[in-house]
Amino acid sequence: MDHTGRIARLQARLPELGVDALLVTNLTNVRYLTGFSGTNGQVLVTSAAALFLTDPRYEARAGDLVDGADVVIYPARLTDVLGDRLGAAAVTRLGIEAATMTISQRDDLANRLDEVELVPTSNTVEELRRIKDADEISALREAIRIGDEAFTWVLDRLVPGATERAIALDLEVHMRKAGADDLAFPPIVGSGPLSAHIHHSPSDRAFEKGDLVLLDFGCRRSGYCSDLTRTVVLGSATDDQAALYDLVLQAHLAGVASVGPGKRGADVDDAARRIVADAGHGERFGHGLGHGVGLDVHEAPRLHRISEDTLAGGDVVTVEPGVYLPGVGGIRIEDCVHVTADGAEVLGSAPKDRLIEI
Repeated sequence: MDHTGRIARLQARLPELGVDALLVTNLTNVRYLTGFSGTNGQVLVTSAAALFLTDPRYEARAGDLVDGADVVIYPARLTDVLGDRLGAAAVTRLGIEAATMTISQRDDLANRLDEVELVPTSNTVEELRRIKDADEISALREAIRIGDEAFTWVLDRLVPGATERAIALDLEVHMRKAGADDLAFPPIVGSGPLSAHIHHSPSDRAFEKGDLVLLDFGCRRSGYCSDLTRTVVLGSATDDQAALYDLVLQAHLAGVASVGPGKRGADVDDAARRIVADAGHGERFGHGLGHGVGLDVHEAPRLHRISEDTLAGGDVVTVEPGVYLPGVGGIRIEDCVHVTADGAEVLGSAPKDRLIEI
């Protein structure tokens, strides 16, 4: 990963932020800039340098992982060393990440940093993270490959009598054995009428013949997330189930076809949503069409009715329309889609062209 280049791009943004330096405290942003993963670390970026700051627990780990920044170990508190470093760099206006830093942390900094003004900033590093480079796309492909393989593997375990909770655990263990660093998020396994719960927590409900089973899961590989949703049926699909699946598939394909550089997130959402609405199920599609995915499983840009984002080459977004009928069941189909210079590429290969009957 080009951490030096990422820091340089952030340094170039300092003048427009109106600050002499930026203190990065969001741990995902810290990883993006330096490669460090852990529970405590900050990056101080000035126009001339970048410092990674942490406590003694992470001295060895920082020495192994941190790239593009000099490592500074503070004995107990960040402010043990921060004031001197700011003074040496003649920093009088320090940007802070408003969405990450708590009020108490801000107040503590303000009390301990003499003659330094704290300036709230918003989404500065996150905007850089939107556009993925070749190394990031490669990591995403690997995470998605693990997820696709896990879907194929788990199909044989989706049988009457299996429970949602057991299948969720099976997915987690299998993906870790296949090389995943971690889960991207707790797996969603919804069966029968519970598949209509958009964000369902797996329960002890046992599958029954005729159930729709909705699987939404993902893993992390080198920090980058996959996110896949597929819906299957146990046994032969009814005409209503097959028709509903075909409707969601057509909406999904329309959404994918609408993805491309320069496209508005709201317009991509509308391309899929119109198909569902025209079929009379508009009120049963109760979430946005998709979201960015990268080091976080939910990040910019957004595909939503109220999104003001415009897609650009290098974005990676999910396309995941769904229809959820209370008391009956729900269907969602989701893929991760890479916005290319002239269109879009679906990064996964899990089957979706029909409702899989198990």
